[in-house]
Amino acid sequence: MLNETRLRLPGKLLAAPFPGDERLELFRFALAESSPAAAGCGLQWLGGDLRAEYWQGENPASGGDDEGVSWSRSGDLLFLGLALPDSAGSDPCATAQSIYERLLAAAARAGCPALLRAWNYMPAITHGSGDSERYRRFCQGRAAALDAAGYGDDALCAATAIGGSEPLMRVYLLCAPKPGINIENPRQVSAFHYPREYGPRSPAFARATVVGGQQGSLLLLISGTASVVGHQSVHEGDVAAQLEEVIRNVEHLAETAAEKVGRPALAGFSESTLMRVYVRHSRDWPMVEKRLRQRWPGVRLAGLKGDVCRSELLVELEAVTAA
Repeated sequence: MLNETRLRLPGKLLAAPFPGDERLELFRFALAESSPAAAGCGLQWLGGDLRAEYWQGENPASGGDDEGVSWSRSGDLLFLGLALPDSAGSDPCATAQSIYERLLAAAARAGCPALLRAWNYMPAITHGSGDSERYRRFCQGRAAALDAAGYGDDALCAATAIGGSEPLMRVYLLCAPKPGINIENPRQVSAFHYPREYGPRSPAFARATVVGGQQGSLLLLISGTASVVGHQSVHEGDVAAQLEEVIRNVEHLAETAAEKVGRPALAGFSESTLMRVYVRHSRDWPMVEKRLRQRWPGVRLAGLKGDVCRSELLVELEAVTAA
């Protein structure tokens, strides 16, 4: 059984629905309360009891601008963000490559090259056909930057990629000097091992990453998770059935993580869990919210209107949970 001293955890992190003095980054979802200091997703907030996420460290946070990249730091934890113009009719490959090159360079300059979590938001994510699909082109650009910086499959991290209507590509990275522990889901093929039918370059992310939390806790950072078994989408056109598959996937992933790091409490979701839930159609949110609250009472939910990276998929969720 692994213990914390062998995990080489990078820092002390907290994600909470309330502010703290050591705020590292703020994701605000309810646009009516938007602020220049808040990192945005560019997506419509549909409801829930999670209006914002406050990512905090144990040390006082500082921040600034590094050659156009916004940064905030608390101890060994570094948040980076960059947004560039992007549109439905453009090829996002060069934009993705440029964003990732600049973010990875900023992480290296700060002495925090290890990736712990990534968020990617872009318009019209599934527009185009075949290898011209915008998500596939995004994956190619991101991979080019990762390859050039020497990041292999073992250096990837939990990530989300969601489409919206805002004419920007937004990418946020959580970084540290040392990596967390990546977790893969036995029910799913690892994204970086997807077959050629999903594009010339596979998506670059781990299913989840475990990092050190505050007061000796561990945080499980779960990637955007959809109704995929093996590498194939299932329950096409049935949002309720897809949601059940998502639930099975994230529960199995949490159980796998709990066993790997020797922290049984990570296997469950409770008041210490925050979830962003992305639905393609706004009309599906009430049903999705009701089912998730039934399954996991106490979990804090943010409903967002966003397109999953496969056109047949209707719902996706990500989570951060502590134990």
